[in-house]
Amino acid sequence: MKKLFSIILAMVMAASLFTGCVEKNDPENKVDPTPTPTATPGPVTDVDEDDPNYPTVLAMWKDMDGYWVNEDGEYLFFTLDDSGKAVLYSYDDGGVLDGFMKATAVMSSNKTSYYIAVDLPAVNNNEKLAGLTQSASSKSFMIELDGYGDDYVELAEDDGELDYEIFVKVGNNLDKMKDAIKQAEKLEKDD
Repeated sequence: MKKLFSIILAMVMAASLFTGCVEKNDPENKVDPTPTPTATPGPVTDVDEDDPNYPTVLAMWKDMDGYWVNEDGEYLFFTLDDSGKAVLYSYDDGGVLDGFMKATAVMSSNKTSYYIAVDLPAVNNNEKLAGLTQSASSKSFMIELDGYGDDYVELAEDDGELDYEIFVKVGNNLDKMKDAIKQAEKLEKDD
């Protein structure tokens, strides 16, 4: 029953993650990202730190720590906030912050497939989140770690369909962004 539940939750999690585009013929395409916030806004979502499952969330976030980019130049930043909670920032291909999420659950259906649940707190006119405006909601994602190596994942937002995109690890700064985009483009073509 638990396995079935994990698989169902895993399937509920994937779909296309934050689409956008960059000019692929322009190797000098410059990304000037919004600076990553140094602190998150005050408590908007109650994450039960006493939940015995929350250490699984933290373990995944420590493994994913840093920036990850797809072939379109959209990228994610997995980190822990000032209070040690797992948070995720998403950016469009121009480096503009377009989403802020707080992780609430991570479940595994096997050793390489994970379901990640996040809450998006309501944000409006928050200086720390670079003009981001979003309504309170929840999302879930599927993440596949197998197939490409340690610095690659397939990630899909679960909106009823599983449309995976390959994300390449950039690191803790964006210096290697262009190289990572090229790697993601090559992997998507080969896939």
